[in-house]
Amino acid sequence: MDKYLDTRFERVEKALATFIDSIAKYNPSEKLAEDLVAADRELAAGLKELERHQNNHARILQLRQETASLDQQTKDIIGGLWNMRKEVKTTPATNYPATGPKYKFTTHELLNYAKRITASAAPTPAASGPVTTTTTAPFSQPPPAPSANQTALPDDFKPHINLLTGYQFHPWPTEDKVRMGSMAAYQSLISRAVDPRGYDPEEEERRKKEEEEARKEAEERAIREREEEERKMREERERMARERERIRREEAERSGSISGPAGGAGGAPAAAPSAGGGGRSQFTFLDGMDDDDDDDED
Repeated sequence: MDKYLDTRFERVEKALATFIDSIAKYNPSEKLAEDLVAADRELAAGLKELERHQNNHARILQLRQETASLDQQTKDIIGGLWNMRKEVKTTPATNYPATGPKYKFTTHELLNYAKRITASAAPTPAASGPVTTTTTAPFSQPPPAPSANQTALPDDFKPHINLLTGYQFHPWPTEDKVRMGSMAAYQSLISRAVDPRGYDPEEEERRKKEEEEARKEAEERAIREREEEERKMREERERMARERERIRREEAERSGSISGPAGGAGGAPAAAPSAGGGGRSQFTFLDGMDDDDDDDED
């Protein structure tokens, strides 16, 4: 940066000296004046660059200080954690004597129990009407005398400061809530021969939903299969009806073709088959098919 500025200062000095010499010799030149102006502009740009450089340098120093401070803070935190770990490891465990039965429980069970007793842990505003209670001191103790320096809160301000003033609260659920709560649900499970331990209502609801969906899917599948079977049977009946119709038409055509030449010959050849029975014997199986058709139509 020093060389950068020295070069611009030297250029300004040379341009200024040359311009002064030209004026002293009564031979001023516009080119020399333009060179001086250009050198001055470069010097101004260099000074701005120096200012930006100094600001960046100051910012770097500030960041270094912040980094050093954060590093020291991190080291202090790590050292404190290490010392705490040593203290925790060296602290002897407390062994309490077994004074009664111990019951194992999990964090989930504890939180679930805390969630269930939350409604009875604190009074709810406007849970019941205001109850005016008066406390009487025992006869053995005299009533406290008011002090001159003691200030009492007016009775009108108490409901605004404490919203639970004058409300009756019992730290246990009522009988109706017990009958509508988890105890009643547990009793219902026991009545249905269901073990309450490990019973999850959400899992049971999900299982019932899956069973209902499976049942609906099975019913829909059975309906589709029945419709498909009915469609196939209907197509088969239509095919058989078309086949019978085709056989009838062929039989009619054969009968017409046989009876036509016989009638043209004068009737003599037609009598011979009727007498011998040979002309009708080759079509006897069609009579049985006609009977089957009649049975199907019935």
